[in-house]
Amino acid sequence: MSSISGINQQHLNALSATADRLNTEVSGLSAEAMLSHILSRTLGPTNPSVVSSFGADSAVLLHMMSKIDPALPVIFLDTGFHFSETLRYRETLQRHLGLTSIRVAAVDPLTAKRIDSGRQLHITSPDACCELRKVSVLDRYLRMNDAWITGQRRSQSVTRTNIHRIEVDRARAKLKINPLADWTDHDIEAYKVANALPAHPLAKQGYPSIGCWPCTTPVRAGEHARAGRWRAEQKLECGLHNRSDIIATSSHL
Repeated sequence: MSSISGINQQHLNALSATADRLNTEVSGLSAEAMLSHILSRTLGPTNPSVVSSFGADSAVLLHMMSKIDPALPVIFLDTGFHFSETLRYRETLQRHLGLTSIRVAAVDPLTAKRIDSGRQLHITSPDACCELRKVSVLDRYLRMNDAWITGQRRSQSVTRTNIHRIEVDRARAKLKINPLADWTDHDIEAYKVANALPAHPLAKQGYPSIGCWPCTTPVRAGEHARAGRWRAEQKLECGLHNRSDIIATSSHL
């Protein structure tokens, strides 16, 4: 994960104050109204990007965003290990929602060859693989942005229970916006049905959470939705959303 050394503490304090103010402004607003408010505010982030995995639930946030600004940049981290179904689903949603600025981000091929020449890093060191193919790539692509928008929800994992709707990503010195933070699985499914959103092809094959194919397995009946991620490892997150690098802004939830 990025180091915060060299990041001006005064800047982080200013970001925290902005996050507190925006959290107050959007308190009580629906996810859609919140997103619209944030994107239209001159005193809010001026250059945000959505970061999407184009996974099983990604269509919800992307649909909301497309109704407000279909040209808002959407960063897709191409790890080189995505299911082919995910790549096709990205194209499906791009057409269906009219998204005009999908940015496919990947590690530099020479860097990948130097660090993972045999493409076995996901076996020998899953954390290092995620750092190489996801975390460092997102760090690079977010340099020109002052905020990133995610589809994270508190109900997704024990590692996400303290997510705020708007918080500060301290490692990258950016605002982090989570419009769906308080949504449940039922909320997500109801929204998909109400808006007739295309489903990820793997969703009905036992994949409620979809990452890279070597590290994702189907979920069995009674298991948690993310039980199929890194099943053989003591690993719950890829590192993009490292909670130790997030500043909790007052008590706004």
